[in-house]
Amino acid sequence: MKAITIYIIILVGQLSLSEANRKIIIENTDFSKRIEKKVTRIAKETNIPSLEVQISRNEDVTHFQYHHKKVEKQDVYGIGSTTKLLSSVLIFKLIEDEKLRLNDKITEHFKLEPTITGIEKITVKHLLNHTSGLSDYTKNPEWIKAVMNANAPDIFGDKLKLVNDSLNNYGSFSYSNTNYLFLQKIVENLTGHTYEDYFNTFYSTNGFPGIKTGYDENGLQAFFGQNDQAVSNVSDWREHYGFDGGAYSDTKALDRFLIKLFKDKSILKPVTLSKMYDWINMESMSIPIGSGKISEYGNGIMKLTYEGQEYVGHFGSTLKYQSMVFYNSANNISISVVTNCSGPYFNKVFFQELIPAILDEL
Repeated sequence: MKAITIYIIILVGQLSLSEANRKIIIENTDFSKRIEKKVTRIAKETNIPSLEVQISRNEDVTHFQYHHKKVEKQDVYGIGSTTKLLSSVLIFKLIEDEKLRLNDKITEHFKLEPTITGIEKITVKHLLNHTSGLSDYTKNPEWIKAVMNANAPDIFGDKLKLVNDSLNNYGSFSYSNTNYLFLQKIVENLTGHTYEDYFNTFYSTNGFPGIKTGYDENGLQAFFGQNDQAVSNVSDWREHYGFDGGAYSDTKALDRFLIKLFKDKSILKPVTLSKMYDWINMESMSIPIGSGKISEYGNGIMKLTYEGQEYVGHFGSTLKYQSMVFYNSANNISISVVTNCSGPYFNKVFFQELIPAILDEL
């Protein structure tokens, strides 16, 4: 009799567990469908050319793509300044291996001819957190003209010609792609490899062969929107970034990267990773994201605060692409989004409609 009672209790327990699992599966399926429906609706209404989304919540994964009927499908996207997060992880691995130090003066690793007044004060840390005072070579009007004419500079020396010969706002946050241009020069001199080879080998070795710089863009489409009535196909533009914005990927690889870095902590040791969280206020350069904002920057990493939740990661925006990769440790949520469009119109859609629509569901 006791055996029968125990069997019934076990059976009831199994049935309850099965019902709970079924409920979780239904909820996860509903979440995936709801997210895809919302994002696809926005994409259609705003004429986004292509996008890809992956969201992981514990063991549940939502992944989908959207392509406008007039554009070709693609599986790889430029990720722009999200590359800075990837590059900073590589830098911190060198620091972890005691091949580099945060407080190293950059003049210990390379010399500039002609020099920049005040450069002797700049450290690796200044480059990582954008407090060096170096001007941004991509803000030079000559760089933008060169991109539009498909002859943008692609080597260090030519980009350096677009940088001011003195520092401005040294010690305070001032976002500049030049900082990561200098970091790639340090890595090249330190390792004896080109920045592309070192970056690609690092990520391939860590299990991400699909994350790479130097990708052949031929065959990829990209669009620039000044407004909703003026959208141009800019697939022929070439921006030629490096550690500052030159990586290409898909959201599946980016999602695995977030999980390995922040959850598994298998790329960097926890003590090393914690050094990236040295936050400073972005002051007047904070980025509004719907009802939230990005207002703090660490060493190659951004903090997004949205509806009481904190996410760490990075956004990327070039003249051709937009991306975001963020991780919420409190709820174990990773988000990766990429698009092949930029410009004032698409930037507003991305930051004020698309990303908030996703975050509102989390």
